[in-house]
Amino acid sequence: IWKRHRDFLFLLSTPRVVQTNPKCVVKTDVVCNRQPAEVKFSLIPSAQEQLKVKDVRFLSTNLNTLEILQLCNKHISSLAPEEEDTGKVLTKAEKQKIASAGKKAPKKK
Repeated sequence: IWKRHRDFLFLLSTPRVVQTNPKCVVKTDVVCNRQPAEVKFSLIPSAQEQLKVKDVRFLSTNLNTLEILQLCNKHISSLAPEEEDTGKVLTKAEKQKIASAGKKAPKKK
């Protein structure tokens, strides 16, 4: 059971995943009180307003790593705010073309 959770936490904390969401904080709380295993996600305020809950819990005793990731993708990733479009990245040639279009053409005599 615990290997599945360790694998899940490992996949969430790989450098490539951390770069995509630097605000994501991974905390572990290992408790030996014979309760069913669970994964808990504390939500950001905008997601809390949308769902009217503060956190989401997956009872994951009978789930493998892939199933936990699929549930996370289905229920948690869908709550992420939309990314703002920063605009198109222009190449050097496109920038020069725009700059030259702004200049007035020389007058013909």
